[in-house]
Amino acid sequence: MLQYGHVVPAPGPHVRWPPALAQASGDLTLARTIPLGRAEHFSPGATLYAEGDIADAVYWVVAGIIRTVNIGRDGNRVVRGFYLSGDFFGLERTPLHASSAEAVSETRAVRCSRSRLDALAISDAQIANELLSWLLRMTERAQDLSALGRASAAQKLAYFLLDLMDRVSAGRSIALPMSRTDIGDYLGLSSETVSRAFTTLRLDGLIATRARYVTLLDPVALKRMNGNLMRDAS
Repeated sequence: MLQYGHVVPAPGPHVRWPPALAQASGDLTLARTIPLGRAEHFSPGATLYAEGDIADAVYWVVAGIIRTVNIGRDGNRVVRGFYLSGDFFGLERTPLHASSAEAVSETRAVRCSRSRLDALAISDAQIANELLSWLLRMTERAQDLSALGRASAAQKLAYFLLDLMDRVSAGRSIALPMSRTDIGDYLGLSSETVSRAFTTLRLDGLIATRARYVTLLDPVALKRMNGNLMRDAS
């Protein structure tokens, strides 16, 4: 049985809404979409929607992290992506969700009707352009992973950490709430291989780890590991 999140009560009088992140980012889509939806809370492991469900809503992560996954016929799990605070997910090209979406940690997300979002995009060209840019970024990330191909485990992990650092924009120290298994299922590695890759990067002086936090000591060297496979980080 799927475990769905519960609706969070409306913000009190002292809570900024839309959240400050949407206002500070200058992202018109977020600022305009959030009031159209409702905030929901999801516990770790909760399922927001399952593969094959009707894709009648999109989501925006307010806090926490979401993973999208597929289970193959052989029973193996593939993590398709991680969605962090400020990210949209659930926007599909078809009427059905291509993957399941699950909360990795305690997560708050805004659920917005797809029909409302479509209507907003039709009436506002800037919104439509921002949504297209978002889809292109997701496509580029998938292409990056594909381009890694037969890269070493350390190279794949370096890509993952650099991409995460670029997305969170929080300096060189980043939190990793996802498990080694999550990371492995995203990069096509076993959890044991992911652990060894962390050790390799740490012994090479490229990263430092403490609990679930990783500090990228030499991002330039990490990027150089992947040569021209990596997109330029902003």
